[in-house]
Amino acid sequence: MKYTRKHKDEYQYISEEKDRILQLIKYCEWKNCDNRGIYKAPKNRLFLREFHWFCLEHVKLYNSQWDYFSGSSQKEIEKEVREDMTWHRPTWPMGVNNNIFNIKLNDPYTVFKNKKFKSSNENNINRKSNTKIVDAFTALELKMNSSLPEVKRRYKTLVKKYHPDANKGEKNTSDRLIKINAAYSFLLKKLS
Repeated sequence: MKYTRKHKDEYQYISEEKDRILQLIKYCEWKNCDNRGIYKAPKNRLFLREFHWFCLEHVKLYNSQWDYFSGSSQKEIEKEVREDMTWHRPTWPMGVNNNIFNIKLNDPYTVFKNKKFKSSNENNINRKSNTKIVDAFTALELKMNSSLPEVKRRYKTLVKKYHPDANKGEKNTSDRLIKINAAYSFLLKKLS
């Protein structure tokens, strides 16, 4: 016979053979419950892989009373929610680790030597922005290498020339003024 502890304050005598069987069978950890503990519930939020074993009735009762965030401040809860979005893995701001895909190739035949490869998307973006710049300078009737003060001066003269009040509401001049305003605002962003 072996003297074992069944619950916190209760003891019972069992045989060694029965003790081996009992070690394989989990019983409900609720006080004064002799049902099998086939349902597990986490012990606390810091050790989610350590469990209490309960019967169905007591696991429902335990889960209804258990609060994952009990004892946590509002900041800790917000931090947990933010970290949960990335599965608690480390992250970096965009653009910090740009060199992650710059792979150094062993190029004994110098196939890739002095070649700059760009994706087709990058080429399209560069072409679109270049054509917008060219269109803006032509709308203001300027050369491509004009400076910001020259752009401002030319804008003022064109606004006076194509303003609807000066041209008595002609349709062509108001459309032209809209293009001039768009070109001027675009060049201001690019040149300043």
